[in-house]
Amino acid sequence: MRGLASCDQRERYTFPAIILQEARNGHTHLPGLSQGHGSDPNGRANRAALARQRQSGPKPVGVSRRGTLLRTPPVVHTVGGRSLDTLFLMITAPLYRWQGNIFVEDQTISGLAAWNDNFGKVIACSNTFYDQPPPEGWSDPWSNGLDPDRVKLIELPYGYDLKTFARERQRVSRLLLDAMTRADYRVCGIGGWIGDWGNLCAGIARRNKLVHAVWFDRVESQVIGSSPRPGWIGALIARIKSAVTAYNEEKALASADLALLNGRTVFERFGPMTRNPHLVADIHIDDDDRISEQALEAKKAAAGTGPLKVCYAGRTISMKGPDQWLDALERVVAQGHDITATWLGDGDMLEAMRRRVAEGPLNGKVSLEGFVSDRDHVIDTIRQSHVLLFCHVTDESPRVLVEALLSGTPLVGFRDPYAESLVTESDGGILVQRGDSLALSEKLATLARDRDALCALIDRAAASARHLTRSRVFAHRSELVRTYLKSEKGRSQ
Repeated sequence: MRGLASCDQRERYTFPAIILQEARNGHTHLPGLSQGHGSDPNGRANRAALARQRQSGPKPVGVSRRGTLLRTPPVVHTVGGRSLDTLFLMITAPLYRWQGNIFVEDQTISGLAAWNDNFGKVIACSNTFYDQPPPEGWSDPWSNGLDPDRVKLIELPYGYDLKTFARERQRVSRLLLDAMTRADYRVCGIGGWIGDWGNLCAGIARRNKLVHAVWFDRVESQVIGSSPRPGWIGALIARIKSAVTAYNEEKALASADLALLNGRTVFERFGPMTRNPHLVADIHIDDDDRISEQALEAKKAAAGTGPLKVCYAGRTISMKGPDQWLDALERVVAQGHDITATWLGDGDMLEAMRRRVAEGPLNGKVSLEGFVSDRDHVIDTIRQSHVLLFCHVTDESPRVLVEALLSGTPLVGFRDPYAESLVTESDGGILVQRGDSLALSEKLATLARDRDALCALIDRAAASARHLTRSRVFAHRSELVRTYLKSEKGRSQ
């Protein structure tokens, strides 16, 4: 079965999910907890086995600070081959409660399942919307492979509404503290702005001396600062929000026992701010999603003639550089080269992009499809393209770059540490200075002229990112969590 692609077509935050051990009496029920039917009939036996193993099990030793070398692997408590350990996670993708059912973002479902492959039970907490149906890309988790006896969801009120945050903060704090103290491990996804439950979660852990990790997917303070609303008032508000978010980012990083930093760009930005940073990846496709040798040969044969096929999958917002993306394509067309291009994803710049395409030289050459929920269509679009063209103007680590490499599609775009770390592995792409759409157009024009060079680049792209698959990256993260977050009763010593 194909994995999930186009990780950020819609303007949202996502985070893979976590696991919470059931309460001492065998079945946990917390206020606001969404859970399936049934209980744990073996709870008492499992707890007894876990207690015996905790008393006698060896302690993990000889672990490298970066989590890359484990001379003795961390202890994993199991009964019948299944882990009993519990992981708590604050996720950043909102939940939706609609017509009596709970809906979870599709990639978060994938993350919950991946964490559940490595831990015994999972509990995920997040903002919840009650007054609107779920958008495309949200599904019923229980009918999409998650086990309600092993995955629990805590529905939290929408904290970014400041009135709601002020009214509900104390109640939510008690709820989160109760959940965290029952867990063996804790990971808090951090947004950073006022009303972020992940930030509150990290503060609760800090005040109660609970060992915990923080997760950062991107540098949110930079994203906020680089995307102001029009006018001087909008710019002032963005500066204030960016400064507050940066302060909260630094505070969460300073107190964390482990920082899971997604991608090289985020790692280099936040690593110096925390005592135990680790570079991790967030991928939702696996080895069986990689392009086959037969499909790769067919792709190279097709790339030898015809238009240069370009694609991108992500939100149509300013941080993704849609204007620079169109700039580069327009210059290539102006040189007389034949191209076709597709952008999958929606956002506040989509309509402006469509007007520009319709009124300019890219009319009939560029397709702006908006948000696409069909995962097969997204993967096929990336796989059939000759180049993934990206123009990210802020520090982030988008998964689509890895998905392109697994599809044998070279990366051509703006240089940052994350993209450079992927390209330098096997020389599977071409990077230029951030913001230089002229240089980007020249690289595209060269590939449009020299199809032998294009085919060689496709070969090198397909040889890249062999270690970046869903099963491997979640196993690595789980190993880090077990290594650095385990202590007596989960409390700092």
